Order: sequence, then C-alpha cells, then structure tokens
Amino acid sequence: MLTVDDCINNLNKSDWYAKEINKTGIMESFKTVKKFETLFYNAHSQYSKNSLTPLTEQLYGKINFLKLQTKDNIYLDAWDINPNYSNKYVIICQGISSEKSNILLQKAYVDIYNNGWGVLVFDYRGRGKSSGAFSRCGAQRDIESAYEYLKQKGIHTDHIGIIGHSMGTGVASDFAENNNIAFLILLNPFSLAADMAKNIAQKVKMPFVIKQVLTKLPCFMFPLKNKFDNIKALSNINKPVLILHNKKDGTIPVELARKLYKNTKNVNITYLELDGEDHEINKEKIEECLCFLKHIDNYTSKLIYNSVI
Repeated sequence: MLTVDDCINNLNKSDWYAKEINKTGIMESFKTVKKFETLFYNAHSQYSKNSLTPLTEQLYGKINFLKLQTKDNIYLDAWDINPNYSNKYVIICQGISSEKSNILLQKAYVDIYNNGWGVLVFDYRGRGKSSGAFSRCGAQRDIESAYEYLKQKGIHTDHIGIIGHSMGTGVASDFAENNNIAFLILLNPFSLAADMAKNIAQKVKMPFVIKQVLTKLPCFMFPLKNKFDNIKALSNINKPVLILHNKKDGTIPVELARKLYKNTKNVNITYLELDGEDHEINKEKIEECLCFLKHIDNYTSKLIYNSVI
C-alpha cells in the first residue's frame, strides 16, 4: 500500500519541490503547489494500477464484476457483492492509497454482507482498471454512476448508504450533500482539503518562508484544484452520520476530525474517537460501522413508506 507519507517521502527524495522553486522563483510558488497536488494524485493513481490483490476465498463466486459508464463516458471497474440478495446497499468510497481489491477492504466487504447489506465498490477514474484521470468533479460523476446503477437495479434510495474513508470522505460527503441516502459514515476524515494540504506541506521539503506562508494562508485562498469541503457538506445533510477517527492517526490528524465535528451544523452526527494510530480500515472500525447500521435498519424502515426514488 502506498501511504500518503510514502508518496511525500518519494517526492522529497528527488528534491522535486526545491528544483521547481529554482525554475519558477518564489513568486510562482502557488503554481508549484498545484503541480505538487497533481503529482501527488498521479502517484497514487499509478500505484493503484499495479497493486491488484488476489481475491480472498470468502469472495470467490460472490462478486458481480461490472463496468459502469459515467455520464462523461468514463468506464469504471466495479464490484457488486450481494450473495444474500439484500435490498439494502452500501457504496464504499475508498481512500487515496488503495484500490478496491485491497485486502483490508476485502475483509470489510465480507463483514458487511454477512450483516445484511450488499456492497458496491468501484475504482475512481484513473485508479485501478478504471479509465480517465482523477479529479473532484470526476469523482462525483463516478459515485453518481454507482448510485444510478443501484436505482436501476430496484434499490430504494432510502436503502443506499455511503461509507467514505480518508480522501474518500470528501467524495462521499460531496455526494451525500446533494442526493437522498440512508446514512453516511466517514472513517478518518478531514475537515477541508486545504487543512489536509497544510498538514502535508509541513512534511514537504520546501523553502521555510513558503512553508510558513502556506501554513498561515486562509483556507479559501489555498491553491488547490480539488477543494473538498466536508464541513459545508455535512452541514447540509439531514440523514444519520457517523464519524470515526483514530486519536493518533499520523496521516490525517484527529484535530481535523474534531474541527469537522465541532464546525458542522448537523444534529444527526455520532462522533467517536478510537485508540491507536491506524489510519486504514480495520476490524474495529467495521464493527463500529455495523453497530451503527443496526440502528439504521429501524430508521430506513420508517422512511421507505413515505419516500419516492
């Protein structure tokens, strides 16, 4: 697995940022930040294309392999996992450092379908075997195609929930803000993309003066292409939300999850901090998700009679 720190360290070893500054000068540093963002996403996309994990025995014969077409004609590699023919589904928006065959994710799929929910998971455009190149706008078209697939399959929107992890919390929150869903679960989320970028900037080899300016720059001015804003999104969601974060997460600091929770105008949020530093999806997180889903069952059964897809 290529972690965020791995990606930063690889770029630091080549002194990439310093070389760019020498080419462009200090005054062009903001453009260089955007280049770094592009390289950062591209590095993870390239890694995901070469990191396919074999299926675990528990998933043999249980996956419907799909090619989902988006509205802009991108083809997404996706899995529909529903061996028990459930009429309830979870769409999973994974983090930046993995693709859908990741062994930890495979274990999560099994636990979820064993507890009565189907699973739909896809690789974002530019990731895994999906075509195209990743972007925030593109990712919204990607999850929209997954959502529409389930609707066409006859799944009621009140029975479609979303789980987002890490960077995928931005994709999940963006979509949930504007579409009817059963619930939203955010695992190790950030508050704003700019907050996450500032955290990464502390680890990037760059001139001290630029690092100081970027750290103190207002978030709305931070030079990013993909400006995820989980605070704004969650403030406009009226369905149950669960936020889980590890207290010692070294990839996305827990302070960003706390900021998200404290600044969101939403009374439907359950917030829980877990011990440890594990950023990835693990058994403990999935168990907490499944506990949450037991309550969702009661919630959605009341909604189903008064809703229209």
